[in-house]
Amino acid sequence: MAHASATPARGPARRLLPALAGLALLAAATGCGGAAEPVSGPTSTGATGASAPTNPSTGPSQGGGTTVDGRTVPAVAPGLGFPDGSKVDTVFGDPSSATVILTAPPPEQVLTHYRQTGPAAGYPVGTDTAGTLHLAGRGWTVAVITSSRDTTVTFARAQPAGTTAPPPQDDTEVALTGRDLGVTNLPFNFRFPPGSRLRDLSDTTAGARLTLVEPAPERVLAFYRDHLPRGFFDVTGDRTVDGTTTITFDKDDGEWTGTIEATDDLVTVTTVHHR
Repeated sequence: MAHASATPARGPARRLLPALAGLALLAAATGCGGAAEPVSGPTSTGATGASAPTNPSTGPSQGGGTTVDGRTVPAVAPGLGFPDGSKVDTVFGDPSSATVILTAPPPEQVLTHYRQTGPAAGYPVGTDTAGTLHLAGRGWTVAVITSSRDTTVTFARAQPAGTTAPPPQDDTEVALTGRDLGVTNLPFNFRFPPGSRLRDLSDTTAGARLTLVEPAPERVLAFYRDHLPRGFFDVTGDRTVDGTTTITFDKDDGEWTGTIEATDDLVTVTTVHHR
């Protein structure tokens, strides 16, 4: 299983992870299947895409595009915009689903804004736990996901009545979450290869350690070499010594570190939470 060392450079792309997670959660609920297209950089307040400029605190009255902090957001739930003083780091999406990453106001203030304005505008709270808020109403769903530094807000049009979501993929081809395998203490968006079976699980607030007995080690290594960079993990090492291949990674500027250690027979996965 020899493999050359490969360590991709760090970059700001990992800040998009909560945004992608928000899109995945909303897509599952709404059945929206179209790929989101990046929105162009800062624009004048007159170039709003789907609609004319509106008050960012209330959003468009009929749903559609709006402008906040000089950036065009192509899909915003009607009557539900952005907190006063919003500062935008990233925007992407299309008229059916859009995501905005806010660096201001502080995350808790953003949550408070949507907790108060959402129900009043016709969007009752679905869930409100661990810095994540979900609203749904008026043909839209809204996800607000906070981190220690910023907040990701995703708006998506609900699936029209009478339509059905595409059938799920075969279970053997779907990456598994920690919840699927009963593992709690993992970095955000960490996944396991399709068909994973584990043993020897240790799962504490300091992190998790487990042994994967399926799939084969070669498939596990191939999965993580693809999944980790695409999931905005920083791969810090990939080397083979005396028949044991070790992939190391970190997440969120070192808040999490982890190791994938594979022999000819099995794979050990370790994650460590440093904060």
